[in-house]
Amino acid sequence: MSMISKQLTKNDIEKSLLIPIDSFSIFPVQFEGGCFFNVTAVDGAGKAWDFQCFVQQSKGIVSVGWLQFLSGIDVRVGDTVFLHRKSMDGDDGDDSTAKLKIEVKRKIRLMGEDIWAVVL
Repeated sequence: MSMISKQLTKNDIEKSLLIPIDSFSIFPVQFEGGCFFNVTAVDGAGKAWDFQCFVQQSKGIVSVGWLQFLSGIDVRVGDTVFLHRKSMDGDDGDDSTAKLKIEVKRKIRLMGEDIWAVVL
C-alpha cells in the first residue's frame, strides 16, 4: 500500500490543499506544468469524493473540491490528511485500477502516549 500524508496548515484548511509533487508518485499521472487531472477517493463512511487537481511547478499539486470535503468536519491546523492507495485485487503493486482512501486524523497525547483519533 502506498500513502501520502500531510499535516494541515491554515492555508490548507481555508483555501486549498497543497501537496508537493514528489509526494504524488502513488498516482499513475505524468506531471507537467499546467496539468489537470481528477482523483476520486473514498472516506471512512464509504462516500466517494472527486477532487479536481492541477500541478503548479513552483508550488506542487493543488486540489479543487477540498474545501467541500472539509465542510461540516471539525478539522484543525495540525491535523493530518492521509491518502492511501490500494489495489483493487488486494495486491499492493503499481496497478492502474487502484482505489484511494482518504482520512483525516488528529494526534492526541493521552497519558504520555500519542494516539491517532479519526476526524473523518
